[in-house]
This record gives sequence, C-alpha cells and structure tokens, in this order.
Amino acid sequence: MDHGALDRLNLIVWAKTNADMGSLYRSRHELLPLFKRGSAPHVNNVELGKRGRWRSNVRTYPGASSLGSDARRGLQDHPTVKPTAMLEDALLDLTERNEIVIDPFLGSGSTLIAAEKTGRVRQGVELDPLYVDVIVRRFQAAVGLTATLFGTGETFQVLGARRAREAEFAEEPASP
Repeated sequence: MDHGALDRLNLIVWAKTNADMGSLYRSRHELLPLFKRGSAPHVNNVELGKRGRWRSNVRTYPGASSLGSDARRGLQDHPTVKPTAMLEDALLDLTERNEIVIDPFLGSGSTLIAAEKTGRVRQGVELDPLYVDVIVRRFQAAVGLTATLFGTGETFQVLGARRAREAEFAEEPASP
C-alpha cells in the first residue's frame, strides 16, 4: 500500500430536509466521500453503538435553506454551506482530539469551525479570496477567536482596513 495514497472508507449520503436548486431535478442530498491516509486502522469511535453513537452512512441534518439550520446564516455568503453539527458528529466518530483534519476545499469554513469545536487541528485551503474572508468571519463569529495573519500578527479587521487603504491609494491618479 502507498502510504501517501488515500483509501476510501465509505460514502456518506447527506439527506437534506429541503431540496436545493438543480437542473432537471432538485437535489435533496449530497454525497460526502470519506477517506483516510496511511496503513494504520481508521479511528472508529462509533463501535456499533458501544459508545452511544449509532450511525449509518445516511445522515439527516437540516440544510442551509431550512429554518433552524446552523448553516442558514452562512447561506448569504456562500451557496453550499454545510451544517457544522453534521461535521462535528463526523469528526467525533472518526478522529481523536488533537488529530489533524484537512479540508482541501474550505468553501464557507464549516469544517474549520467543526474541527475547532471538537478539539481537532485545523488545516485547509481556499483559493477564492472572497470565500477566505467569509471563512474567517464565520470562524471568528462561531468560535469567538480572533484570526491573525501569521507573518505580521495583524488581526483580520486590521488587515482588511490596511488592504482597503492600499487599494484606495493604488487607484488614485498620479499627480502631474
């Protein structure tokens, strides 16, 4: 086995309470592939219910368009917000505290928030600067921490103000 390869453990079906927009049919589900890396056995905190965690690979949580969903507030900033409660449950089932959780498509930041709330080490990537801002705002609001830029120590708010001033200065016409 290649220790760098990912092995698929299962395919989780998120059965939403409401259907989302679609083309021919409106989707009332999302497919969430579950992978692990390395040759060690995967973490199993479910143990067929021994720890009080009964699971199947079909999960029913309210989607962002549902009243009462914890993802509803994020829908205004991102089209596919996942409920953090669903991700928290998955992390509790499949990882231990202080383990690394990687999300290569952070999107609206739900995995980042769930990892923080369950005591996991958070790592992720988002290429769209607009969504990076959404992620940071949601993360700060959800967990009560202040995000800082690693290289400078600036807070998200201070960095945003500085970048706005720099952009304004760059747009000013040069004097003759």
